[in-house]
Amino acid sequence: MRGPGQNSGPLRRMRGRGIAGLGILVAVAIAGVGCSGSQATPQPSATRTAVTPSPSAASTATASVPAAPTPTPAGAGLFAPAGSMDAARVNATLLRDGRVLMVGGHDDSGDAVASAQLFDPRSGAYTAVAGTLTEARFDPAVTELRDGRVLVAGGEGGTQAPLATAEIFDPSSGTFKATGSMKTARSGASAFLLTNGNVLVFGGRDASGEALASAEVFDPNSSQFSSTGSMTAARDAFGAAQLRDGRVLVVGGCCNVANPYPSAEVYDPGTGAFTVTGSMGVGRMFPALAVLADGRVLVAGGNSSAVYEKPLASVELFDPNAGTFTATGSMQVPRDGLDATRLHDGRVLLSGGAGGLDAAAELFDPASRTFTLTGKMTTYRAGQTTTTLLQDGRVYVVGGGSGADARSAEIYQP
Repeated sequence: MRGPGQNSGPLRRMRGRGIAGLGILVAVAIAGVGCSGSQATPQPSATRTAVTPSPSAASTATASVPAAPTPTPAGAGLFAPAGSMDAARVNATLLRDGRVLMVGGHDDSGDAVASAQLFDPRSGAYTAVAGTLTEARFDPAVTELRDGRVLVAGGEGGTQAPLATAEIFDPSSGTFKATGSMKTARSGASAFLLTNGNVLVFGGRDASGEALASAEVFDPNSSQFSSTGSMTAARDAFGAAQLRDGRVLVVGGCCNVANPYPSAEVYDPGTGAFTVTGSMGVGRMFPALAVLADGRVLVAGGNSSAVYEKPLASVELFDPNAGTFTATGSMQVPRDGLDATRLHDGRVLLSGGAGGLDAAAELFDPASRTFTLTGKMTTYRAGQTTTTLLQDGRVYVVGGGSGADARSAEIYQP
């Protein structure tokens, strides 16, 4: 999910609701990487060629991780603890070798950190990344590039002001290297790998805390950002997902003075422009999005009030062919700032978020359009959480909570 700010205004989320306020899902794992990051870029599949893990520092923690799935996995539908990170981190990116990269975050004092960690779901071990970020960052936009490197852009620096700088992580060496800076400093932004290999970065908040409509594109070949078409509305706390044809859907969100938008728009990489599409039945900020197997997009929960008064249980489906939203029932629990993860069997795990039952999670079945409760999370994660669909079909969850819970992690076994 996307990160909080701390300035005035109804959308300046304090680093206190959960670990850091309600976070936006930009990067929900759809079949894709989480925010984030976690963020919504299509997930690397289990058939991708493995990369030999690079050497890293000694393990800082070892987790008790459920066994990999079998035809009838033990503990199906349950969450289990997966150790703790060395800092509160809210970005997670699945690398091609199956490990999960988490960059930046904040320490117990709330200060941004420049460190990064790797989690290996096979061993349950956390290891420190050999290199450090060139700049301390809390909740930057993180996106895997076509060649396996990882772009880290923006976020909040040590002064909690948005950053324009960016850098690239090389998994083979475990090091970060500065690259070109964005045109606009932004936090709470969303980022997606486009079909041509470039990265779209858009929205979020500027240094004054105002929502941004601007967007830009990073070219890995030139290592430079360039401006692209702006959104039709300035959006912070929005939801976004990448459609199967490569376009990017953006829904809801809000600015500092208005209630959440019901409007939506689509970015077309071919034209470099955002165009308005159909509107949702209700305005939503902090919704969760997941692209279903048939290409439709599930839009779940969120809050219909800019001051967090109305967490939603309602869910809608977006049809990219018709450009329309239709209601499709409600979750068992109203929640905002939740995560949505499409599992390998097509169901969607809905977890975390504020406003619902303590630590409740549920599953959406697209075939029956029904929502059913599943095993409870080990930690109540009302703040910024990030879910990552692992190569073996399990779901890795980090963030949320407060104190030690802000550094905790768990794994869901479908």
